[in-house]
Amino acid sequence: MFNDFILSNVPLWIFWAFVGAGIIIQGISKSGFAGGAGILSLPLMMLVMPVDKVAATLLPLLILCDMNAIYIHRKNVVWKKVLEIYIPSIIGIVLGAAVWWRVGREGVQSYEGPIKVFVGVLAVLFSIYIVGREAAMAWADRLRMGKKSAVPAGIAAGFCSTIAHAAGPIVGLYLFSQNLGKTLFVGSVAWTFTLINLTKLPFYVGVGLIQRDVLLFDLFLIPLIPIGSYFGKYMHHRVSESQFNRVILVLTLLAGIQLISGINLVQIGYGWLFRM
Repeated sequence: MFNDFILSNVPLWIFWAFVGAGIIIQGISKSGFAGGAGILSLPLMMLVMPVDKVAATLLPLLILCDMNAIYIHRKNVVWKKVLEIYIPSIIGIVLGAAVWWRVGREGVQSYEGPIKVFVGVLAVLFSIYIVGREAAMAWADRLRMGKKSAVPAGIAAGFCSTIAHAAGPIVGLYLFSQNLGKTLFVGSVAWTFTLINLTKLPFYVGVGLIQRDVLLFDLFLIPLIPIGSYFGKYMHHRVSESQFNRVILVLTLLAGIQLISGINLVQIGYGWLFRM
């Protein structure tokens, strides 16, 4: 039914295991537990799915998560700071959409390698960010990024988000540096991602990423989001967030290295077992 979503030599059960894990991790991340864990979803799913299908599949699901987040934080927002980074992010979104338009025009096979490398590099950088997150936050707090910093940060966030849904560290560091306080920081981040993702949506439709088959596929995945949210809330008081983040770090690093190197251990491992 969804043959176009599955890479060759990937068995159906492994496909659903990786995709299911990716969506559940998004639910865990959006629940407020291990907030940055969602970065793992994209490289994890790219090991079993074509790159364009992964990006397209995730966006409607992220928007659903965003709607829940802004409902919770509908009053916890500093619009001036949100708009400082959101407005320049539109430039990055347009640049990212131009890349996807070219991919659609010339065929995903021509650009699959470079996109995977780009996502792999982001995954490795995010792993480093997890290790040094406290130091990075302390640096951002001292720096107090101003409006001039918002422009490059916004463009980078828009581009990375459009290509790989990976603007978390950029948006987080910028808004953290604005000394908003925890509640307003969390709410402002939620509203920023909502605006960025909603702005990406018509571009995704326009370049042909989101079509009927993607929306149908998402219908099968939507129930996994509240399951992930439940797990996140369950683990909140039972599992160390730092230990969970270490697991995410290792998995993200492994997935990123595979994407950069072009070595897909999922396909290789299954091929080796099949030959036996």
